[in-house]
Order: sequence, then structure tokens, then C-alpha cells
Amino acid sequence: MKKHILFLATLGFLATGCDNSLDNVQNQTSYNDDTYFTTVPTIGEAVTATYGLLLYKGLYSRDFYYLMDLTGNEAEADAPLLGDVLQLHDYSYASNHAQINDLWSTTYKMTLRANLVISKAAKVTPVSDAEKTRLQQYVSEAYFLKAYAEFLLVTLWGRVPIRKDYEGTSEFYLSRSSVEEVWKQIESDLKNAADGLPVIYANSATDLGRATKGAAIALLGKSYLYQKKYAEAAAQFELLTKAPFTYDLVKNLDELFTKSPVKNAETVFDVPHKAWGGWGEGSPYYMFGSQEGSGSGKNTLTGRAMEYGWNDWRNVFISDASVKAFTYTDEAGATFVDPRAKNTFYGDAASGGDVTFCDNCTGGVKTYPFAENGNGYRWRKYQPYEYKEKAELPQSDINSQIIRYADVLLMLAESYINLGKTGDALPLINKVRSRSGAFVYTVLGSKEEAFKKLMLERQLELVGEQVRFFDLVRWGIAKNTLNAEKKIKYPAGTQLFFQDKHVLFPIPLTEKNTNPTVAKDIVNDWN
Repeated sequence: MKKHILFLATLGFLATGCDNSLDNVQNQTSYNDDTYFTTVPTIGEAVTATYGLLLYKGLYSRDFYYLMDLTGNEAEADAPLLGDVLQLHDYSYASNHAQINDLWSTTYKMTLRANLVISKAAKVTPVSDAEKTRLQQYVSEAYFLKAYAEFLLVTLWGRVPIRKDYEGTSEFYLSRSSVEEVWKQIESDLKNAADGLPVIYANSATDLGRATKGAAIALLGKSYLYQKKYAEAAAQFELLTKAPFTYDLVKNLDELFTKSPVKNAETVFDVPHKAWGGWGEGSPYYMFGSQEGSGSGKNTLTGRAMEYGWNDWRNVFISDASVKAFTYTDEAGATFVDPRAKNTFYGDAASGGDVTFCDNCTGGVKTYPFAENGNGYRWRKYQPYEYKEKAELPQSDINSQIIRYADVLLMLAESYINLGKTGDALPLINKVRSRSGAFVYTVLGSKEEAFKKLMLERQLELVGEQVRFFDLVRWGIAKNTLNAEKKIKYPAGTQLFFQDKHVLFPIPLTEKNTNPTVAKDIVNDWN
């Protein structure tokens, strides 16, 4: 997305002809945030620029999938993976880590731009009822994006400075707010967002990717769940299961993860991607350089398919722990291979992974070269290989799912289990399982047994969607789970393991160097 701030020169016409002097030309340097953002269309431009940060450094153009998939041990480093990204694999990153610094910076940019929208919109007078409705929508979208940025900050860094409004932007040395204060701000912002967002947009093509009322409700429910406010979380998720909402599961996971869907019933909020043809529309390698500068304005793509792809750059492969999770026992104690394995990774018949690719290619189906691919198991999810042999350029158009309905159903089931309502959780878990042909549970068992089934279900259904790290940390099992998985894979002494401090990312060096108030509040050069 490109932030369009284009100014037209004023042309003065005289009775005798056109005045060619510069007297009537608006000096562009005279525009500032007070003089430019004064109409509904310019507020709309600011909203677009706020969405644009979802495709910025640290987020979905490139870094976010590395940050969360590697630290959550859903992806493992292959030989081509180098530099800062490799440090995520063995938890050797520090406060100067480039991608962590970028994510921190981008979330605050998103907060700044959202706050600008909210502040400047309050001073705009709409000229029609349609403009009034549109302006309210823009403000609500800004509240949603601000809350999303704050959600990432509090879950990944804990106590952080919070920019509550645009008027306080010039206050450089903000202190860190408590975790409780940040969550309170998120709740407030999401309630404001939900109040003014539509259930659906009239034009699904031009408004594709905009936040909806359902997205705000889902993120609010998720925020309650992460705070262990289970009754409040359940109440929000329940809203999404009935009118006026029409969310449902798509028939096959491939509809979401092998080609870019234009519109579907399962997506609650995603980042739409589009692969622009040709170099004239901007370099597909923009994710390694300027992302809002010259030549990059039309890039809405993501590099994941190219970077993860076994037939492309092959920087990572799906972790052994993720592959093994798809084989477990059914209610009779028999070994069961979950059918979602075929949607998730390429492998061999015993693992349940897909053994062919190019099922929809012009040249026909091909056999996946299992023996030629190192450990053999490679990502299929978010890859284009069912439609073409190679990604060819880092410009995948497969949309990045942030929240989808299957996730909502499982979060509602988790809320019910924690409230002791395992019977209410059962049909929700089974609905997700039966979509892909997995057996359905007849009972979930005790609260503890039900929760174990829920944890497995989230691991299998949402693998590779940047969810697992957050789940393991909030459940309090990250250290034990990740280290157990790593120790199976790597001999002693060759892998740095997850430590207590890794439940939060380190406060970035850039923040410490520029904000002495935060710097003096950091313990052990970490957080």
C-alpha cells in the first residue's frame, strides 16, 4: 500500500488567458499535518498509510514469519539461512537484533499513524451523510490498527511505553506502562473500533483487507483470553457464531493457503497480498530495502513462499516436532495420522505429508522428491507449488491470515474449557477437525484432558500461522516444551536453548539509546 499525498498546483485563469507566473502555485512545503489532513479523503489516505505498515519491516512483507515460526519451533533453519534471522533458531538474539528492532519500530509507527487519524478526523466536518459514515469508519479502522500494534507490543515485550494520542507525540521520553495498563488501552481501543466498523463492506473488491466489526470483536476476545478473562472472551467469540455474522469454515485448507483468496467465509482479518507483474511496478526485493520509497509503492507482496520454498531459496524447513505432532492416537488407542498433514507439508506416505505437487499445473502432477530434500519434510502451507513449480520471485500473493474463523472456534473452545464447560467445547473442536476429515471426539474427558486435546488441535490447525509461540508463552509451557523438542533434534552442546528470559523479546537497543527513561528500567540488558 502506498501513502498517497499528492498536491495539485492551483491554476489561475484570467479573462485574457492563462497566468504562467508562480504567484498562484501552492508551496508544497507549507503543508503539514494540520493543513493537509482536513478532509475525509485525506484522512482516508492516512488510514491507507497505516494499513501499509502491515507490509513493512518486522511484519508481513518478510520478518514476522521468521520471528514467530523459528522461535516457536515450527520452522527450523536450513543451511542457506544466515545472519540475524539464524539467531532466532537457537535463541542467540540480543537487543541489537535487526528484525526484533524492526518489529518494535513498525508497531510504534502504526500507533503514530493511527493516532494521527483519530486526532485529525475529530476536526474534519463531513459535507454529506456518506462522508460522515466514511469518516467514522476511518476512525474505527485506526482504533483497530492501533490496538493490533499494542497487542503485539504487550505480548512480545510486556511493559512498554504507550502512545495514547497524537497530541503526546512530542513527548520523547515516555516511561513503560504496566502490562495491565496496556491491556486496558487495547480493550478501550477495540471497543471504539467495534462501534464504528461495518459487519461487511459494500464493495468487497476495493475494500478487501479492511478491518470489520468481526475483526475488532475477535481481537477483543483474544485480548481477554490472553488475560485469562475467560467469561469475557467467550462472550465476544460467541457473537461471531451468530447473526449478523456469517463466518464459516471453507471446505478445504488449500483454499486459504495455496492460492490467494479474493473473498471467503473463514477469514476474519488478513493481509491481502498481490504479486505485481514486471519490474516496472516496483522491485519484488523491496522487502530488503526501502519499503515506502521510490519504486516500492505498489508492492503488496510477501517473500514467504520464495524464502520457505523447497524448490526456491529453501531457507527453512518444517520442524520435526511439527511433523511428528500429526501422528497421534485416537480414542481407541490406535495410531492415527491427521489428514491435515497433507495440507501442511510435503513428505512421505508414512508421515501423512503430500507426496505429489503441481496438481494444478499446466504440465500435470509431479512426484515430490522426498529423498532429495535433506530431512525430507518441507512446507506446503503458504506455498504455490500446487499451481506452479517455482515461486520464481519473492512476491507471493497468498494472503497472510492473522485471525480466521477456525482460530476463533478454538479460542472459544479454550475459553469454555477453562470455565469448566468441556461439553460446550466439544462441538467446536469437532467442527474444526471434521472439516479436514479427522475423526471426531466422542468426549473430551476431564478439564486437563480436554485442554491437552485443545493444545494439540491449535498446533495442528494453525501451524505456520505465527500463533504457536504466543500460545506456549501464555500457557506457561514454552521453556519445557521447546527445550524438549530441541533436545530430541540436536545433540547436547550444539544448540542454545530457550531460557526464562525468552518469554519476552529484548527491549531494542535503538529504544535504549534514545529513551533514557526506558533504558534505566531494563534488567540484565534484556527487558
